[in-house]
Formats: sequence, structure tokens, C-alpha cells
Amino acid sequence: MEPLESVRRMALDRRRLGALHGSGILDTPREGRFDRFVQAARTLLEVPMAAINFVDADRQWTKAEVGLGGLEQEPLAESMCAHTLERDATLVVEDASEDPRFAGVRFAADGVRFYAGHPVHAPNGEPIGSLCVMDTEPRSPSGTDRKILAVLAGLVESEVAYSGELDRAAQVQRMLLPHASPELPGYRIAGRCAPSSSIGGDFFVWQQLQDGTLQVHFADVMGKGIPAALIAASFRAVLMGASRFNDQLTTVRRAAIASQELFEDTESFATLFSARLDPATGGLCYVDAGHGLAAVLGQNGAPRRLRTGGLPIGVQRDDDWGLGEERLRPGETLVVLSDGILDLFPSIEAALAALARSAPAGDLTPERIVDATMDHALRHEHTDDVTILALRRARPPRPTRPGLMPRTRP
Repeated sequence: MEPLESVRRMALDRRRLGALHGSGILDTPREGRFDRFVQAARTLLEVPMAAINFVDADRQWTKAEVGLGGLEQEPLAESMCAHTLERDATLVVEDASEDPRFAGVRFAADGVRFYAGHPVHAPNGEPIGSLCVMDTEPRSPSGTDRKILAVLAGLVESEVAYSGELDRAAQVQRMLLPHASPELPGYRIAGRCAPSSSIGGDFFVWQQLQDGTLQVHFADVMGKGIPAALIAASFRAVLMGASRFNDQLTTVRRAAIASQELFEDTESFATLFSARLDPATGGLCYVDAGHGLAAVLGQNGAPRRLRTGGLPIGVQRDDDWGLGEERLRPGETLVVLSDGILDLFPSIEAALAALARSAPAGDLTPERIVDATMDHALRHEHTDDVTILALRRARPPRPTRPGLMPRTRP
């Protein structure tokens, strides 16, 4: 290969690999939306094997397959799809046993005779993978067969682009969640959100107000995915803005009024738990708008459920939300959960009891509570968004008895 051609080839490879890794598709779990395309290819083209493969620098990775025994990846030297990408057009091999390009390739050695692949492109046009079909008998596909393969590959491209959009949306949504705890002596706070897919409609946020109080909002927008996430982002901004200039109850009422058209136009609503903490006294004033999943864990772990005071935001105009009051005593923890937790436990009481058991007595930190909840959700493959916030007031240090001095050795 001439030096100039070698340099050009390396540049093309870098662009292609950059597009592949930028797509976020590599090493992701199997998904039904991709499985459907290989099933369709096998049925429509009447072949025993079909796959969606992506070609990395040193391997071929399989996103979806049927008839290949759960194939996950192959060395690049064994890849038939790599030739499809090099061609960047439909590649048909009617009989691999007679094609010198595939001499010694495992698939051909194992009896694959027919191969047809169409490239799958990244949004920037770079070929990154292939939708392919195979058979153990030589075949000569018709023009219609080639069109079907190309159409299905185009649909796979759309799903790859959608995956990239989801990844970027998920990154933005993570940026909207708190990244650092407020400096609040005597208190610790933690929270985490695990969407059922890339993004979801749950959110929590905390902010310190000018008078020294701590404002927390915890909301669950009806639905999942991008629509719920967009509504949640807008509602979050309204809540945070209203909190700066109003008391607790007025904050919720004004945020509800400002968001009413959004919820009506999208035929959606949101449950909300919004509370304000006076750090000096531990006093909590809160509004629970149809959420009903907030409680205070006492020093012994026994929960006190906080009452709900109205319908979810967006259900009807001018709802009358009541203001609740509670006190967070030293050693107690406020816990707020999303309704996704109810898919993991038989009841909210069972969930709270499990949280109380998640750490030894006296070590029930917000971080431990959050970690235990997320670990449980991941182990049980949660199908709904799971979100938790925990705010703990520390116990005061034990006073030392006057007149006692620490013992020292002579």
C-alpha cells in the first residue's frame, strides 16, 4: 500500500471508530427493538441466521442475533461484516466456500455458505456496523431481497441514532440533579435516581435559601422516557425559581399555576413532595401533592408516615394543598421515595422496614440508605423509575462528665 493511501486509510478508520464509540451502542445489553429487526430479516428473507454486528478496531461485537447461539463477539479477522463496511454498500457472497476472502474464517469453516450484509451508518454517515443474513446453502438473492435488507438496515440506523440521542439526554438529565451536598452543619443529605430506561420523569433537588433554610423538592412526572423527562425539567425550573421568593405553601401553589398549561397540554401530571427545613430547630414544613411516599425514620428505625395533602400537580386547577409540619429530631432521617419502589416491595411499610435494616443501629446514614435502595432495585431489574432522597439530622456528641480526665499511664 502506498504511503499516501495508508495515511488516508488510517484517517478514515479513526473517523469511523470515533463515530462508533460516540454512538454509545457498543457493549450495551440486548434490546427488543434491535431483536425485532433480526427476526424480521430471518423471516422475510427466509434464512436461518441473521445478526446486527458492529465492527470495532479489533473485534466484531453483536448487538442482536438469531440462529447464532447467543454470539457476543468475534475477533476482527473472523468478521465477514468488516468486508461490508470496507465496501460501504450491500455485500453478497453467494458461496463463501468459493470466495478466497473467507478462506479459514470460522463461519465458513462451520458451514456458512451464503452471506449478505448491508452497512449500518452512524448519524454522521460513517459505516459502523452491518445487518447481515446467512445460510448454510449457497443462494442468489433477488433484487427484492436486497431492497428488504437495505430497508431493515436503514431502520437499524434510526434506532442507533435514537440511542445516541437518549445517551445525550440522559447526560443532561444527570447534570440537573444535585452534585454536591449543601454545607449544613449537623445534617447530611443524599439522593439518587435510577430511571427504568435511559431517562425518566423522576427528579429531586435541594437548594439553600437566603434565610438559611434548606428547600427540597421531590417529584414524579407521569410517564417515562423523553416526554416525561422534558416535563420534569420544566417543572423543576419553575419550582426552584418560586422557592427563592415565597414561603413553602405559596411556592407550591405558584409553581402549580405556572405549570398548569404544560400539564394540560401534555395530558400529564406530577406528584410532588416539597419541604423546607429550619436547620436550627429541625422543623419541617411541607406540602405533599398526591405523593404519599415520605416518612421520618426514628432513631430506632420506626417510621412516621407524613400525610398527603391534595391531588397531584396538574390534575385540576386551584387545588387546595395543605401545609404539613413535622420535626426532625437528632438521629432521625427524612426519607422520600418514588412509586417505582412499590414494584420492589409489597408495601411502603415493607420498603421502609427494609431501609431501617440496611445498616447497623446508629449507622443509618443517608448514603447507606440510598445505596441499599439502589442495590435492591438493580438486583430486581426494576421496570419503573426508582428515586430516593434521605436527609438525616445528626445526634449531638455525648457530653463528657465534668471532673473526669482521661487515664494516662505513668
